[in-house]
Amino acid sequence: MQGLREAIGLGGAGRAPPYPVLAAGETALAEHPLGGATAVLTDRRLVVAGRSHEESLPLAQVSCVRVRFERLARAVGLGIALLAAAAVLFATAGPLRTLLHDQSVALEPAANEERAGGAHGGGIAAGMQRILGALAAIVRYFPLVGWLLVAAGAAQIALGVVGRTVVTVTAGGAEIELEQRGDRALLRAFAAEIGRQLPAPRR
Repeated sequence: MQGLREAIGLGGAGRAPPYPVLAAGETALAEHPLGGATAVLTDRRLVVAGRSHEESLPLAQVSCVRVRFERLARAVGLGIALLAAAAVLFATAGPLRTLLHDQSVALEPAANEERAGGAHGGGIAAGMQRILGALAAIVRYFPLVGWLLVAAGAAQIALGVVGRTVVTVTAGGAEIELEQRGDRALLRAFAAEIGRQLPAPRR
């Protein structure tokens, strides 16, 4: 058991993920941590225990074990879209501030006349100035929002490029999917161990 644990990289620092309760006489053959869950291969089944769930498949019914590594094209696309949105904010912040300021200055004479005439609430020109001032205050935050979008976009692209390793174990109409970010040799080794423990087909 210790050799199998070392082969698939068991253990590690930090809070231990949940571990499934095994039946009497059930022997654990291999296990693999999956963030907040633990996948355990026993002599009877594959069981995955998380903090709020547990699922298992009997080895006798497993028909297929598939392993794949995939890049996350959707995450890359979302990251590119976020970077494009950030570029728009950076490009428009300065011109918009200038436009709003110029419009507010152009309304100043009319606003002064309204205030001199004692117009209630300052009049239409003064009201438009207040609206332009509010819009200018919003535009002032465009660069900050742009940098947040840059950070989020870069994170999404990195996530997509790193990709994920997925192991799918199928038994009849049910399946268990084990997933980790990156190309994980240890998860591949765990999947190989599942395949080795499957019962030989009847002849």
